[in-house]
Amino acid sequence: MKNLWNKVEKSKSTYIALISVILVFIMPILFNLFHLGRTNRIIWLFFIINILFAGFIGWFTRKYHLSFFNLVIFPVIFVVSVFVKYGRYGYFLSGIYLVLSILIYFLFDNEN
Repeated sequence: MKNLWNKVEKSKSTYIALISVILVFIMPILFNLFHLGRTNRIIWLFFIINILFAGFIGWFTRKYHLSFFNLVIFPVIFVVSVFVKYGRYGYFLSGIYLVLSILIYFLFDNEN
């Protein structure tokens, strides 16, 4: 068990997945706990925080030479949450997150 935990702890893909789950499932709950309305959730969480995180994933994936498929983790988790809880606009947002991650990934293509 300890050996398995060490492998998970060293995996950067696991960190991307865990942060994605926190942003997608935990942050909306926190917004509701602090009585921030739907508009604030959409603007701050979906447009500002998630877009910054999507850009971070592109940069992080390129910096640590991770698999290109790591760019898909966050949008897929977001689509699952949209399917369960939110409106149809979320599907478009997941596409925006994916495209932004890919653009940032290729923007840092020449960096050593």
